[in-house]
Amino acid sequence: TKENYEIPLSIGKYSIDENAEAFLDGDKLFQRHAVIVGSTGSGKSWCVAKIIEQIAKLPMANSILFDIHGEYSGENFKADGIQHFRIANPSDLGKGDNLTHGVLMLPYWLLTYEEMLAMLLDRSDSNAPNQAMLFSKTVFIEKQKYLDEVKDTIFKDSITIDSPIPYKLEKVLQELKRLDEEMVPGAAGKEKQGPFFGKLTRFIQRLEAKKDDKRIGFLFQVSDDELQLNWLNDLCSALMHGSELNGKKAGVKIIDFSEVPSDVLPLVIGLVARIIFTVQQWTTKENQHPICLLCDEAHLYIPERTNQDAASELSLKSFERIAKEGRKYGVSLVVISQRPAEVNRTVLSQCNNFISLRLSNAEDQTVIKRLLPDNLAGLTEVLPILDIGEALVVGDASLLPTRILISEPTIKPDSATIKFWKEWSNVNAKQDITNAVIGLRKQSKS
Repeated sequence: TKENYEIPLSIGKYSIDENAEAFLDGDKLFQRHAVIVGSTGSGKSWCVAKIIEQIAKLPMANSILFDIHGEYSGENFKADGIQHFRIANPSDLGKGDNLTHGVLMLPYWLLTYEEMLAMLLDRSDSNAPNQAMLFSKTVFIEKQKYLDEVKDTIFKDSITIDSPIPYKLEKVLQELKRLDEEMVPGAAGKEKQGPFFGKLTRFIQRLEAKKDDKRIGFLFQVSDDELQLNWLNDLCSALMHGSELNGKKAGVKIIDFSEVPSDVLPLVIGLVARIIFTVQQWTTKENQHPICLLCDEAHLYIPERTNQDAASELSLKSFERIAKEGRKYGVSLVVISQRPAEVNRTVLSQCNNFISLRLSNAEDQTVIKRLLPDNLAGLTEVLPILDIGEALVVGDASLLPTRILISEPTIKPDSATIKFWKEWSNVNAKQDITNAVIGLRKQSKS
């Protein structure tokens, strides 16, 4: 449907009439969440690029793409209205003023109590309850001390352990070490071991290991910049301001997570999603400007099964909340995946729009079939025979289920399938193992 917007949303032409532009209802597509699926090489990235390209042209656009493999962060994916961020890698640490250069630190003080423990606590340790209790007590005291230091008069009496208030991790470690080594006066004037003597040792070792791990330096190795109270305002403004209010006049923010270690990826993405959702929740109704989260490779951090890993569970909870409640606050999800069978069912069931490119796997086809109303389930027969770049669109955003040939986007993702035989036949083909090994060791491509 072509609304009377200056820039309506179109992703291509109808398969049955290649001269007719296929318009989607841009309001309905994002209001009630959408899914974009398709096997590898089916043209999924093109479809995402086509949508992003059009969002970017809107004068007050507002959306964030979680780019997991860096395919939307290359040289060919630049345009007015698009801004690129990346999570800080080891070579960015200690530089300060990262935000202005599009480099994101996500300091540890943004993590909730549960997220911190998911990272640090070994539940099988018999001292885990003591460790959790003392850690939270110490962190809470340090947050209050921080507020005293900056002479705060607003927050002091109302913060909780989860409030995103900076604190110094070194001070927490010092206090835990003191308790771990504490001797107290005993009978007959002799000293005896304190109540927590030796019970925190392993927790302290784990915390120190994380603090010194450069791979996750973006969490723990923060500079003074990221310990300012106002830093959170700067982060949220950079990520959540629509085009006109954004200093860079860019409404589409692409965050490159390709250098984040896969074991903390769900935690880190869940953290970003949670902050965006909660800030939006606390915004007054008249100032709630809608924002869309495009979740590329969603099966990695919104999985159907988490292997009982506490951090992944928490990340999943954040996305489930957005799927269930996001619409009320103007937060929309677009779930993008090549394996819908591995994406969480609860999240998928909340999505009312499907853009499905070719799906060759029977399990994946069944998932899509189950999500469609019974009278439309027969449509899934076409999923394995769709052409490259052809999509079946079902849902609120299109009046009838339609097959659409997606038009070529002007900005190109770096996801083109490599031509094996052609490259193997090229006598002048280049390789560069030396720099790859350097990158592997530095955990950075630059």
